Amino acid sequence: MTPTPVLAHEIVERPGAADRLLVLLHGYGEPASDLRDRLALIDPDGRYLAVVPEAPFERKGRAIWHRALSVPEVAGEQYRASTAALDALLGALQAETGLAATDAVVGGFSQGGGLALGLLLGADVAHRPRAGFGVCSFPPPVRGLRVDRRAASGRPYLLSSAREDHFAPIEASRSGAVLLRETGLDLAYVEADGAHEMTDEAAEQIGAWLAAVDGGQRWTGDRAADLLAGVSARSGLYDDLWEHVS
Repeated sequence: MTPTPVLAHEIVERPGAADRLLVLLHGYGEPASDLRDRLALIDPDGRYLAVVPEAPFERKGRAIWHRALSVPEVAGEQYRASTAALDALLGALQAETGLAATDAVVGGFSQGGGLALGLLLGADVAHRPRAGFGVCSFPPPVRGLRVDRRAASGRPYLLSSAREDHFAPIEASRSGAVLLRETGLDLAYVEADGAHEMTDEAAEQIGAWLAAVDGGQRWTGDRAADLLAGVSARSGLYDDLWEHVS
């Protein structure tokens, strides 16, 4: 079993109340600036203390959270190690800043959004965040992932998918979104016409969704009712992969 890594991370200094934690997770080999430089769109009022960790593994000189899913055993082991590392980071941030991990929002691009799902769904998570989001992300197809539906139930998650995404084809993204909803998350879902990339449009949507979540309201930009009507979850695949503990 891979030991739990200790994550290097940056706390972004910005004006504002910063009375809750916002943890931003970059994609596979992607720069942290993809999210950090869009904080003015994601959290324009500085309500959150933004933290940007660096993924603990390396592939061809680039930081990754886990290997590609074409190597499932390595990918699964690294996914679990990265999830455990983020769980530990949330606990350390809570101790360091006094901001509760249970009030945190964790999200990211591609793999980053998938790790946020691990924190929301995972049965063995000690510091479960309040909400999460993913851009061009998908449910983790990790064999043996222990999922706690009861703990995940009602927690907000925004999934923003792209219709020309060659890593996560839109049909698979829609099925994955339905699966997340059936697993119990309070899912909001949107689509864009672009490819597999972090965009200003997605950052603005995250910001609007986050403001609605903070206000205890339903985000008016949610398009799940229209885009996911009649879509079936890929539940058979995930029933074979995931272990449900509740």
